[in-house]
Amino acid sequence: MDLSPLNASFSAPGIVASRAVDPDKAIRVPRFFSYPKQVLYLVASFIALVSLSHFISLAYRYAIRNRVYSSPRRPSPFRRFPIAVIDSLRAIAFRWTVPIGASYTLNLAEVGMTLGYTGVLLSWTFVNTTTTLGVKVEPHYYANRAATIAASQLPIMTALGMRNNIISWLTGISFDKLNYLHRLSARVICILVWIHAGGRITIGLLDDEAIVNRWVQCGVLAGTTLTLLCILTLRPVRERNYELFLIIHFIFVFMFLLAIYFHLTGRVLTYYGAWPSMIIWGLDRFLRLVNLTVFNFGYLNPWSKTSRDLDASVEVLSPRFLKVTVYRSKHFHWRPGQSAYLTFPSISTFPFQSHPFTISTIESDASVPHQKLTFFIRVRAGFTKTLMQTASSDSTYKVFINGPYSSPPLLMGFQSVILIAGGSGIAFTLPLLLDVLSRAKRNQHVCQKVTFIWAIRDTDQLKWIEEELLSSLEDLPESISISLQFFITSVLENPQQQSWQAESTSDVNDHHVVEVKTPSSSSSHSGSKILDLSCSKLEHGRPDLTTIIKDEIAIGTGPISINVCGTDTLSDTVRKAIRNPRPADILRGGPSVTLHVEAFGGSQ
Repeated sequence: MDLSPLNASFSAPGIVASRAVDPDKAIRVPRFFSYPKQVLYLVASFIALVSLSHFISLAYRYAIRNRVYSSPRRPSPFRRFPIAVIDSLRAIAFRWTVPIGASYTLNLAEVGMTLGYTGVLLSWTFVNTTTTLGVKVEPHYYANRAATIAASQLPIMTALGMRNNIISWLTGISFDKLNYLHRLSARVICILVWIHAGGRITIGLLDDEAIVNRWVQCGVLAGTTLTLLCILTLRPVRERNYELFLIIHFIFVFMFLLAIYFHLTGRVLTYYGAWPSMIIWGLDRFLRLVNLTVFNFGYLNPWSKTSRDLDASVEVLSPRFLKVTVYRSKHFHWRPGQSAYLTFPSISTFPFQSHPFTISTIESDASVPHQKLTFFIRVRAGFTKTLMQTASSDSTYKVFINGPYSSPPLLMGFQSVILIAGGSGIAFTLPLLLDVLSRAKRNQHVCQKVTFIWAIRDTDQLKWIEEELLSSLEDLPESISISLQFFITSVLENPQQQSWQAESTSDVNDHHVVEVKTPSSSSSHSGSKILDLSCSKLEHGRPDLTTIIKDEIAIGTGPISINVCGTDTLSDTVRKAIRNPRPADILRGGPSVTLHVEAFGGSQ
């Protein structure tokens, strides 16, 4: 980056002396230093606003966590007006989507962020670039300013891509969902870098800007690596071989940070982007190392006699799913729905190759010496396929765990909670259900009704969760109502062999009375004890999520939380069911609705 036209300290004295006085310099220089700061303050203010909203929301949830909602609805237009406004804005911003390509969508909030962030950076780059002689968009004004604005955004771009993410802690948005903004900021910065390069070439390179100079070469290297990174992060490219992409990404990021540091050194700009970015990047790696050491110390301690207790067992559930069970000390804490990164040194293709998986269990009682962590893993190409081929019921595998990460929803203060999963999405919704039931037993009024929906290919999959679920359903208080709905989505070879009949059953507790559809033969459901419960319902076909959700909203009087994890089609179906604002219904006493889409979407 060249600042020689701006200040005598930025170039050789002889060159400055030979130049005529530039009447625009007194105007350009203050803007050169002030505009990047203005952009930085604006972005920081937006982050602060989102963070404030997050903390207010948390405080509100804690304040109403023990509230009991009753019927009938009680209209209160004045008191419920803020709730109606917030719910309507949430529905429009997060549940209306815009298709990008054949299989990718952005919600309106993401579209707004893209346009807003890009517009702010480009506006501050090109605003007030008319000279005193009336020449518009003059390169002397915008060339170096573009580079400085880009440098000011490097720490934010770096922070958005880290697992240990301070922005995630402040805003409550999971680091993996912030990754979209990480890629967005990188691409806008890349545009500014090319604007800077094009502007400097237009102005004309000075003697100290020759390509043979190290700082110029570092600038070219930084711009090249950033451009390649932006190309590699395009979804079709990175998904072709994601594991290889991660390695290339790590190498290029390291090269970029070093190159930008040397490019900015000596131009009083390292404090803008170089040092902060390197500190953020290094701190994240340091925290990962500390996490890895603390929670895997049994492996690293040569005197440990219990290192084998940390090994993982891998069970093949079906040709498409694995179950991994890991034990860690009681000092390992996580929230229901959080994920952890697992590294299998003997199986991974590359050293310390790690992959994120959702922890499908909740924390055990404090008296238990070791916490049990279970992971349901969908077998795909790459590492999971290798793990499937290697898995043996007679063997255990050394596994390093790093985490927990992500920001699952806090299910407090809701009248009704709806949990929807497709296939391996059970890994996310099951711990949320177990946590709600556990809190209910401890007389913590989390909610009054839970509807648990799981779309599966066959009833054998119910055995995956049978032990944990049956144990959690024992001795439930009457203050909570449970509805378990399972849908078999595979096509029957001979549908006439299984006739489904509605059969009304009841349990000792009236609040668990739910219509149950059972096969004509009790043996046809693979002997799963879950289907013997009165709160269970089994149907063949895809769930009519639109009807289920709308029926729940129609009878609700308190807030409803909907949480979904599954395919894009499943998530889109849920979004469409609740994407229309309902201000009139809320003013008449209807419920507000919160949606959280996990794994294949974003938090809403």
